Amino acid sequence: MNFGNVVDHAAREIPDSWAVGDPERRITYVELSAASNAAANLFAARGVDRGERIAICLRNQVPFLTAYLGAMKHGAVPVPINTRFNDEQVRYVLATSDSSVLVTDEAFESVATNVETAITVDGSIGPRFQTLLEDAANTYTVYPRRSDEIAAVVYSSGTTGRPKGVRHTHGNIIANARGIRTYHRLTRDDIGLTVSQCFHVTGLNVTTTPLLLAGAENWFLPEWDPVSVAETIETRDVTYTFLTPNMVRDLVADDNVNDYDFSSLERVVVGGAPMPTAQLDDAEATLDATVLEGYGMTETTPLAAFNRPDTDVRKPGSVGPPAREVVDLRIEDIDTGQPVDCGERGELLWRGDTVTPGFERQQRNAEAFVERDGKRWLRSGDIGYLDDDGHLFVVGRRGDMFTVGCANVYPREIEEVLYDIDGVTGAAVIDVRDDLKGAVITAIVTRDSDVTEAQIREICRARLGEHEIPEQIEFVDDIPRTATGKIDRVALGEMFESLSSLS
Repeated sequence: MNFGNVVDHAAREIPDSWAVGDPERRITYVELSAASNAAANLFAARGVDRGERIAICLRNQVPFLTAYLGAMKHGAVPVPINTRFNDEQVRYVLATSDSSVLVTDEAFESVATNVETAITVDGSIGPRFQTLLEDAANTYTVYPRRSDEIAAVVYSSGTTGRPKGVRHTHGNIIANARGIRTYHRLTRDDIGLTVSQCFHVTGLNVTTTPLLLAGAENWFLPEWDPVSVAETIETRDVTYTFLTPNMVRDLVADDNVNDYDFSSLERVVVGGAPMPTAQLDDAEATLDATVLEGYGMTETTPLAAFNRPDTDVRKPGSVGPPAREVVDLRIEDIDTGQPVDCGERGELLWRGDTVTPGFERQQRNAEAFVERDGKRWLRSGDIGYLDDDGHLFVVGRRGDMFTVGCANVYPREIEEVLYDIDGVTGAAVIDVRDDLKGAVITAIVTRDSDVTEAQIREICRARLGEHEIPEQIEFVDDIPRTATGKIDRVALGEMFESLSSLS
């Protein structure tokens, strides 16, 4: 099944129901169906072949979804591009995806010459996208696609190297959307808010595509702003959204949102980065909603594990049970590759309906996939364990782990303790190299009070193993983060390369 059929089905069932809106416009399902049909005709008229890549470099807005669905309906493959990428990174994505068409705006006018056809929503290059849609026919027969054929390509953030193009099949997207719709009980009565950008898998496949499948309404915000989010929740009666932990922290800390009414909000999914346990209760109290932490990757579309809204079993620090209806989980020893026992830590491996078949130009296929007992598994690079009740705990990235003495250290576990300390507003743990000692645990901390280094060490001694206590504590004004809210450990490593720089 071509996922583009979803909007046409909704247009037949609920034609006049609102589908998607942004600060400039709002359209119904029948209008979205017609607009995406026009986009498919537009791409066909420009000679786009089936399976060809169509790059979309736009912030969250109605034209993004129109182009995305139109590309799918034509049998082409949409490639959302991170709008925070610089020109060189955008050119790299265009080249490695072999995109022939770019839908963008004046912000990326400089890279438009790198494709055969450039279309802009503001008319900065050629006619406006909306004008072209109005001139195209608004009926189109959706090109049939099998579930194992490529539907979209989503690129990673590229913070640890070149961005990698993750392929999602139509089957991946449908399984993910169905799973999230079922688990979160999304219906036509829901109103979603998409503020995480759709160039990332969270904005695209935690809110947008599941809401389309549910026939629900979805509101796009083109940029993150706590007041705009609070105002949208109140005025649009938003019931469901996804936020990164950084967004949650901003929203909770902003006094300007205190007078807004969040009573319509029912469920907030949190993911994309670890959510300190101590902040979950504050978030639920502020938002007056159930806050559910989950786990996933671009490579799992992203549905892999999350806490369910229909259970009272919520374990601090857990991302919930694996989504067994769509994925299988294997946890194996990082040295031997053998499966570990319950409660033991190991690398998380995934296979199933939401797991990518691979990467553009097979960029990471050899290192990302392994065969175990005749089955192909995706290596996540994440370290975690299952408890006796089947709840998953993720303790850190394999690449972030380092060794002090003879013991492994996982930054996330230390960061959880730091976040519990009154006055600490942000924390990141890295290993700084010392020529004599080797790896030295260094805590980078932001604070909103006069909490001291001595107080932090005292609490860490009480709650952590001797080998986990930070030897170096640095107070900073801000901790660098990626576009998706994750700690940018590469940037931190460059800031604190060695102890000689910490004076």
